[in-house]
Amino acid sequence: MSIVPPLRREIIVDTDPVTAFEVFTAQIGQWWPLADKGVFGADATVAFDDGQIIERSPDGQSDLWGTVTRWDPPGALAFSWHPGGAPTSHVEITFAAAADRTRVTVVHSGWEAYADAAAAREMYEQGWPTVLDRFADAAQDTWVALMHRPGPTAPETGSLFEDPRFAEHAAFLGRMREAGYLVMAGPMSDRPGEGMTILRLPGSEQFGAATKLATEDDASVAGGFLAVTVRPWHPMMRSEREPAEPGGST
Repeated sequence: MSIVPPLRREIIVDTDPVTAFEVFTAQIGQWWPLADKGVFGADATVAFDDGQIIERSPDGQSDLWGTVTRWDPPGALAFSWHPGGAPTSHVEITFAAAADRTRVTVVHSGWEAYADAAAAREMYEQGWPTVLDRFADAAQDTWVALMHRPGPTAPETGSLFEDPRFAEHAAFLGRMREAGYLVMAGPMSDRPGEGMTILRLPGSEQFGAATKLATEDDASVAGGFLAVTVRPWHPMMRSEREPAEPGGST
Protein backbone atom coordinates (compact mmCIF):
# COMPACT_ATOMS: atom_id res chain seq x y z
CA MET A 1 0.00 0.00 0.00
CA SER A 2 1.40 3.39 -1.02
CA ILE A 3 1.77 6.06 1.65
CA VAL A 4 0.52 9.55 0.84
CA PRO A 5 3.22 11.98 2.02
CA PRO A 6 2.53 14.91 4.34
CA LEU A 7 1.51 18.20 2.78
CA ARG A 8 3.95 21.04 3.44
CA ARG A 9 3.29 24.73 2.87
CA GLU A 10 5.45 27.76 3.75
CA ILE A 11 4.78 31.47 3.79
CA ILE A 12 6.74 34.52 4.94
CA VAL A 13 4.70 36.95 7.01
CA ASP A 14 5.63 40.54 7.70
CA THR A 15 5.91 40.41 11.47
CA ASP A 16 7.93 38.80 14.25
CA PRO A 17 7.30 35.20 15.50
CA VAL A 18 5.64 36.36 18.73
CA THR A 19 3.07 38.40 16.84
CA ALA A 20 2.61 35.72 14.16
CA PHE A 21 1.85 33.08 16.80
CA GLU A 22 -0.55 35.45 18.56
CA VAL A 23 -2.41 36.27 15.34
CA PHE A 24 -2.71 32.60 14.36
CA THR A 25 -4.06 31.53 17.76
CA ALA A 26 -5.70 34.36 19.71
CA GLN A 27 -6.98 36.13 16.59
CA ILE A 28 -7.92 33.17 14.38
CA GLY A 29 -11.57 34.22 14.41
CA GLN A 30 -10.68 37.54 12.78
CA TRP A 31 -9.08 36.11 9.66
CA TRP A 32 -10.04 32.46 9.07
CA PRO A 33 -12.19 32.30 5.87
CA LEU A 34 -15.27 30.80 7.51
CA ALA A 35 -17.53 31.50 4.53
CA ASP A 36 -15.59 29.01 2.41
CA LYS A 37 -13.70 26.94 4.96
CA GLY A 38 -15.99 26.60 7.92
CA VAL A 39 -18.91 24.40 8.96
CA PHE A 40 -21.55 27.02 9.78
CA GLY A 41 -20.77 29.79 7.26
CA ALA A 42 -19.59 33.38 7.35
CA ASP A 43 -21.59 34.39 10.43
CA ALA A 44 -19.98 31.77 12.64
CA THR A 45 -17.01 32.27 14.96
CA VAL A 46 -13.95 30.12 15.62
CA ALA A 47 -11.45 30.22 18.47
CA PHE A 48 -8.84 28.29 20.40
CA ASP A 49 -10.71 27.49 23.59
CA ASP A 50 -9.16 25.55 26.48
CA GLY A 51 -6.93 23.44 24.25
CA GLN A 52 -9.48 22.93 21.51
CA ILE A 53 -10.38 24.66 18.24
CA ILE A 54 -14.13 25.22 18.22
CA GLU A 55 -16.41 26.79 15.63
CA ARG A 56 -19.74 28.15 16.88
CA SER A 57 -22.79 29.14 14.87
CA PRO A 58 -25.00 32.17 15.63
CA ASP A 59 -27.77 29.84 16.86
CA GLY A 60 -25.54 28.09 19.40
CA GLN A 61 -24.33 25.02 17.51
CA SER A 62 -20.68 24.05 17.86
CA ASP A 63 -18.20 21.94 15.95
CA LEU A 64 -14.89 20.69 17.33
CA TRP A 65 -12.26 21.19 14.65
CA GLY A 66 -9.40 19.68 16.63
CA THR A 67 -7.46 19.38 19.88
CA VAL A 68 -4.11 21.02 20.59
CA THR A 69 -1.30 18.47 20.93
CA ARG A 70 1.60 20.93 21.13
CA TRP A 71 1.63 24.49 22.41
CA ASP A 72 5.11 25.99 22.36
CA PRO A 73 4.83 29.74 21.74
CA PRO A 74 6.14 31.44 19.77
CA GLY A 75 7.87 28.61 17.92
CA ALA A 76 5.40 25.78 17.33
CA LEU A 77 1.80 24.68 17.46
CA ALA A 78 0.19 21.33 16.62
CA PHE A 79 -3.33 19.95 16.73
CA SER A 80 -5.51 17.09 15.57
CA TRP A 81 -7.79 18.10 12.69
CA HIS A 82 -11.33 16.86 11.96
CA PRO A 83 -13.71 19.77 11.20
CA GLY A 84 -17.25 18.81 10.33
CA GLY A 85 -16.69 15.23 11.48
CA ALA A 86 -13.98 14.52 8.91
CA PRO A 87 -11.46 11.75 9.61
CA THR A 88 -8.74 12.83 12.02
CA SER A 89 -5.52 14.13 10.49
CA HIS A 90 -2.75 16.15 12.11
CA VAL A 91 -1.44 19.70 11.57
CA GLU A 92 1.87 21.09 12.86
CA ILE A 93 2.81 24.75 12.39
CA THR A 94 6.20 26.30 13.13
CA PHE A 95 7.08 30.00 13.35
CA ALA A 96 10.76 30.80 12.67
CA ALA A 97 12.45 34.19 12.49
CA ALA A 98 13.50 35.12 8.96
CA ALA A 99 15.46 38.38 9.20
CA ASP A 100 12.83 40.79 10.55
CA ARG A 101 9.91 38.64 9.39
CA THR A 102 8.63 35.12 10.13
CA ARG A 103 8.68 31.91 8.11
CA VAL A 104 5.50 29.99 8.85
CA THR A 105 5.55 26.31 7.89
CA VAL A 106 2.47 24.08 7.88
CA VAL A 107 2.87 20.30 7.77
CA HIS A 108 -0.43 18.44 7.37
CA SER A 109 -0.23 14.64 7.73
CA GLY A 110 -2.29 11.57 8.59
CA TRP A 111 -4.00 11.08 5.24
CA GLU A 112 -4.28 7.31 5.85
CA ALA A 113 -7.37 8.06 7.96
CA TYR A 114 -9.28 8.96 4.78
CA ALA A 115 -10.90 6.44 2.45
CA ASP A 116 -9.30 8.30 -0.47
CA ALA A 117 -6.08 9.65 0.99
CA ALA A 118 -4.82 11.19 -2.26
CA ALA A 119 -8.07 13.08 -2.85
CA ALA A 120 -8.06 14.41 0.71
CA ARG A 121 -4.50 15.63 0.37
CA GLU A 122 -5.32 17.31 -2.94
CA MET A 123 -8.27 19.11 -1.36
CA TYR A 124 -6.04 20.60 1.33
CA GLU A 125 -3.33 21.28 -1.24
CA GLN A 126 -5.82 23.70 -2.76
CA GLY A 127 -7.21 24.98 0.55
CA TRP A 128 -4.18 25.84 2.65
CA PRO A 129 -2.92 28.63 0.35
CA THR A 130 -6.21 30.51 0.78
CA VAL A 131 -6.03 30.14 4.55
CA LEU A 132 -2.39 31.21 4.73
CA ASP A 133 -2.95 34.22 2.48
CA ARG A 134 -5.67 35.43 4.84
CA PHE A 135 -3.38 34.81 7.80
CA ALA A 136 -0.53 36.73 6.17
CA ASP A 137 -2.79 39.73 5.59
CA ALA A 138 -3.84 39.69 9.25
CA ALA A 139 -0.29 39.22 10.54
CA GLN A 140 1.25 42.00 8.48
CA ASP A 141 2.83 44.74 10.57
CA THR A 142 1.69 48.34 10.23
CA TRP A 143 4.32 50.65 8.74
CA VAL A 144 3.87 54.42 8.88
CA ALA A 145 5.87 57.44 7.80
CA LEU A 146 5.76 60.49 10.07
CA MET A 147 6.44 63.63 8.08
CA HIS A 148 7.55 66.35 10.50
CA ARG A 149 7.75 70.10 9.84
CA PRO A 150 7.85 73.26 11.99
CA GLY A 151 4.63 73.73 13.93
CA PRO A 152 2.68 76.90 14.72
CA THR A 153 4.74 77.65 17.85
CA ALA A 154 8.14 76.93 16.27
CA PRO A 155 10.61 79.86 16.11
CA GLU A 156 10.69 81.69 12.81
CA THR A 157 14.48 81.91 12.83
CA GLY A 158 17.28 79.75 14.17
CA SER A 159 17.75 76.00 14.32
CA LEU A 160 15.02 73.81 15.74
CA PHE A 161 17.73 71.60 17.21
CA GLU A 162 18.78 74.44 19.52
CA ASP A 163 15.29 74.98 20.87
CA PRO A 164 14.81 73.23 24.26
CA ARG A 165 11.47 71.84 23.05
CA PHE A 166 13.31 69.64 20.55
CA ALA A 167 14.26 67.46 23.53
CA GLU A 168 10.59 66.43 23.76
CA HIS A 169 10.77 65.11 20.21
CA ALA A 170 14.04 63.30 20.92
CA ALA A 171 12.43 61.72 23.99
CA PHE A 172 9.52 60.51 21.82
CA LEU A 173 11.94 58.89 19.38
CA GLY A 174 13.69 57.23 22.31
CA ARG A 175 10.42 55.76 23.54
CA MET A 176 9.63 54.45 20.07
CA ARG A 177 13.05 52.80 19.92
CA GLU A 178 12.61 51.21 23.36
CA ALA A 179 9.21 49.86 22.28
CA GLY A 180 10.77 48.33 19.17
CA TYR A 181 8.72 50.54 16.80
CA LEU A 182 11.41 52.86 15.45
CA VAL A 183 12.95 51.84 12.12
CA MET A 184 14.81 55.05 11.32
CA ALA A 185 14.53 58.81 11.61
CA GLY A 186 16.34 61.83 10.25
CA PRO A 187 16.11 65.35 8.80
CA MET A 188 15.46 66.29 5.19
CA SER A 189 18.76 67.72 3.99
CA ASP A 190 17.09 69.96 1.40
CA ARG A 191 14.30 71.25 3.68
CA PRO A 192 15.53 72.80 6.93
CA GLY A 193 13.22 72.02 9.82
CA GLU A 194 11.58 69.05 8.11
CA GLY A 195 12.21 65.37 8.72
CA MET A 196 10.81 61.87 8.43
CA THR A 197 10.44 59.00 10.89
CA ILE A 198 9.51 55.42 9.94
CA LEU A 199 7.65 53.38 12.56
CA ARG A 200 6.72 49.71 12.42
CA LEU A 201 3.99 48.53 14.80
CA PRO A 202 3.33 44.81 15.27
CA GLY A 203 0.13 43.52 13.70
CA SER A 204 -2.25 44.93 11.13
CA GLU A 205 -4.71 47.80 11.48
CA GLN A 206 -2.46 49.77 13.84
CA PHE A 207 -2.58 53.01 11.87
CA GLY A 208 -4.86 54.63 14.43
CA ALA A 209 -2.51 53.65 17.24
CA ALA A 210 0.46 55.06 15.31
CA THR A 211 -1.39 58.31 14.69
CA LYS A 212 -2.17 58.65 18.38
CA LEU A 213 1.48 58.06 19.28
CA ALA A 214 2.70 60.62 16.74
CA THR A 215 0.22 63.34 17.72
CA GLU A 216 -0.30 62.79 21.46
CA ASP A 217 2.71 60.91 22.85
CA ASP A 218 5.12 63.29 21.14
CA ALA A 219 4.86 66.38 23.35
CA SER A 220 6.65 68.51 20.76
CA VAL A 221 3.77 67.86 18.35
CA ALA A 222 1.02 68.12 20.97
CA GLY A 223 2.44 71.50 22.02
CA GLY A 224 2.68 72.84 18.47
CA PHE A 225 6.49 73.00 18.24
CA LEU A 226 6.35 70.43 15.43
CA ALA A 227 3.53 69.50 13.09
CA VAL A 228 3.23 65.96 11.74
CA THR A 229 1.49 64.19 8.88
CA VAL A 230 1.03 60.46 9.45
CA ARG A 231 0.98 58.38 6.28
CA PRO A 232 0.68 54.63 5.73
CA TRP A 233 3.81 53.14 4.20
CA HIS A 234 4.36 49.75 2.62
CA PRO A 235 7.92 48.46 2.07
CA MET A 236 8.22 46.74 -1.30
CA MET A 237 11.94 45.93 -1.36
CA ARG A 238 14.24 45.00 1.51
CA SER A 239 17.95 44.73 2.22
CA GLU A 240 19.41 42.30 4.72
CA ARG A 241 21.71 45.04 5.99
CA GLU A 242 20.80 46.65 9.28
CA PRO A 243 19.72 50.32 9.06
CA ALA A 244 22.03 52.97 10.41
CA GLU A 245 21.69 54.08 14.00
CA PRO A 246 18.61 56.37 14.09
CA GLY A 247 18.95 60.00 15.01
CA GLY A 248 16.70 63.04 15.29
CA SER A 249 14.04 63.38 12.63
CA THR A 250 13.96 67.15 12.34
